[in-house]
Amino acid sequence: MSVRDELDLIERHRAAAEHDRLPPNLGALVEQAAARYPDNLLWVPIDDNGPALTYREFHVAVLQCAAALTRFGIQKDQHVGLMMPNIPPMAITWMALVRLGAVVVAVNTQLTSAEVRRALDAGDAEALILDQSFLPIIEAIGAADRRVPDDRLIVHGGTGSPRWQDWHRLVAAAPASVAAPPVDAQDTATILYTSGSTGLPKGCLLPHSYWLTLGWERARQGPPARRILIETPLYYMGGQWRFVMAFFLGAAVCVALRPSLTRFLDRVLAHGIDFCAASKLHAKLPPDERFSRLRLAWMTSSGLPKDLHRPLESRFRAPIREIYGSTELGATISFPTTATLMIGSGSCGLPNASRECRIVGADGQDVRRGETGELLVTGRGMLKGYHKRPEANEEAFAGRWFRTGDLFVQDSDGFYFWLGRLRDVIRRSAEIISAIEVETALNDIPEVFESAALPVPDEYRGEEVKAYVALQPGLDRHDLPPEKILDHCRRSLAPYKVPRYIEYVAEFPRTASNKIAKQDLKRRRCDLRDGSFDALDGVWR
Repeated sequence: MSVRDELDLIERHRAAAEHDRLPPNLGALVEQAAARYPDNLLWVPIDDNGPALTYREFHVAVLQCAAALTRFGIQKDQHVGLMMPNIPPMAITWMALVRLGAVVVAVNTQLTSAEVRRALDAGDAEALILDQSFLPIIEAIGAADRRVPDDRLIVHGGTGSPRWQDWHRLVAAAPASVAAPPVDAQDTATILYTSGSTGLPKGCLLPHSYWLTLGWERARQGPPARRILIETPLYYMGGQWRFVMAFFLGAAVCVALRPSLTRFLDRVLAHGIDFCAASKLHAKLPPDERFSRLRLAWMTSSGLPKDLHRPLESRFRAPIREIYGSTELGATISFPTTATLMIGSGSCGLPNASRECRIVGADGQDVRRGETGELLVTGRGMLKGYHKRPEANEEAFAGRWFRTGDLFVQDSDGFYFWLGRLRDVIRRSAEIISAIEVETALNDIPEVFESAALPVPDEYRGEEVKAYVALQPGLDRHDLPPEKILDHCRRSLAPYKVPRYIEYVAEFPRTASNKIAKQDLKRRRCDLRDGSFDALDGVWR
C-alpha cells in the first residue's frame, strides 16, 4: 500500500464517522444499549469485585439508584463527589448521577485526607458517595474543614450508621424508575482532574458529548471488541472511556481492582480478552508460551516507543494502534487498525473525525511541515473549561483552539508525531533537552525497567539533567552501576544531554492515569542532588 492509499483509507474512515449520530446523553446511551443487548454480559468481575451483570440488570440498577438519589435530594447540575473502587456500585452510581443531570466530581481513591478535602472544595461538591473503606480518610478531615457534612454522605458497604445514608438500603427501597430531567449533550457530566504528572491537577468540565465522542471513536477504531479489559481506575478517564466504549458495542468489560503486569497474561487468557492496552512495560514481560494462545482483536497504545511497535504486535498477535489524547480532549489523533503503513514509525496518526489540529510556533502562527511546534486542537466533545480556574482558561485557550502544551511535528505526508511536553524539558546552559529523549535512551538499557528525567537547579548551567532509574525485578545498582548507564547515554545522546545525576528507585509514584508523577519525585527531596551519583564529581551525594 502506498502512502496515498493509506491517507485515502484513513480519510474514508474519518468521513464515515462524520455522518454517525450519537445518543443525546449518557443516560440515553445506557438505555439504548440495554434495549439492544439486554442479555449480553456487561460487567465481568476479575478480583471478586462484585457480581456479573447483564446490560438489562445494569440498566435496572441505574434506574433504581437514580430514583434513590432523587429521594436523597440530588438534582440537576448539583456537584456530587464519587469515591469508590472498581466495583459495580461505582459504575451504577456514576451513570445514575449523569442520568439525573448531576455533575460527578471524580475523587482519586489514592488521595490523602488533605488532598480529598481540596478536591471536594475545588469541585464544589454538595454531597459525597463513597465506599466505606474510604471513610477514615473523610473522618480525618476536621468537621470545620469538611465541605460535605455527615448528612450529605452516602456510604456503600460496612455496617451502616445513623450519621449517614447507607447506599444499599437507600437503593433497595427505591423503585426502578425515575423521571429524569432533560439533559443536553453539552451539559457537564464530570469534573475530572488532570493527572498532575508535571503540575497541580486542574478540574476539567467534561460534557456528555465528551464521553459519547470518546467512547464512539474508540469503538470504531478497530474490529468490534467483545470483552474489554479494564485495569485502570473507574474514577479516571482511562477506565471510563473503556466502559463507555462497551455500550456502543454491547461488549463485556472485565474489571480488575487494580493493574498488574505480572497477572496480565493470566487475566487476558482467563477472561477471553480481545481488547486492552499495550505499553512499553509489556515489552519487559519474560518469554512465555502462553503468548501463542492470545486471541486479541486489537490493542491500543499511547507513547509506545517506535522500535517496540512491530515486536509487540508479533508477540501479542494483534494490531496495536497509537492514540493521542488527554483529560481535556479525549479522542484526538489516532490510526484505524486497517492502516498498516506507519507501523513502527512513531506516528500517532491523523486527527479523528471530531477534531481539527494545528501546530504553531512561539508566535502563534502555523509552522511548516517538518518543523516542531505546539499542538492546538478544536472540535466537538472537548472540555468546556477548567472549573473555577479563569487564569488557566485564559492560558489554555486561543479563541476556539485549545493549547495542549505538547510538542508535535508533521511529516511531509501530514502524519502527526508527538515529541514530548512543552514544559517537560531541561534547560541546560543554552540548550533545551527533551526529557522524553533522555528517558528513551535510558529505557533502551536491558537492565532498566523504567526511567524518568528531571531538571536539577544548577548555579552555573541553570539546570542539570537527573535520571531516576528503576531496574528490572531482582536487580540492584551493582548489576547496573552508574558508569554503565553513563557509557550507554554517551553513545546514544549528545554530550550536553547525558545525565549528570543518577538516582536508583525501587518504584515510581504514579498519577491516576498510571503516568510517573514527576511532581511527587521532586517533592521527595529538598535538594534533588541528595541520594544521587554525581557524574561530574564522581561521588555519591
